[in-house]
Amino acid sequence: METSMSLELELLAGLRAELTEYEIRSEVREDVAGLAVSTGTPAVYLWVFVSFSGRFFSWNQGNHQHPVNDMAGTARRIATHIEGFEVLGGGEA
Repeated sequence: METSMSLELELLAGLRAELTEYEIRSEVREDVAGLAVSTGTPAVYLWVFVSFSGRFFSWNQGNHQHPVNDMAGTARRIATHIEGFEVLGGGEA
């Protein structure tokens, strides 16, 4: 089941709103159907996408996934990922 672009963008916008609870800045990028999440390192972003099935958010080159029906849980995991990234002083998000 392939998701429609508008559904993907809607899911990413919802996740963006959840990330604000952790004071994490992000931007929905319609041109790539992804969410660019600020890492604290200038010009370095953690990219989040919706899987082809529309069932999961995916980040870190697909190494991390979380169900789209748990946006709060996804935001919490991404916040933890970003914190670890910043503690390490950058690197691959």
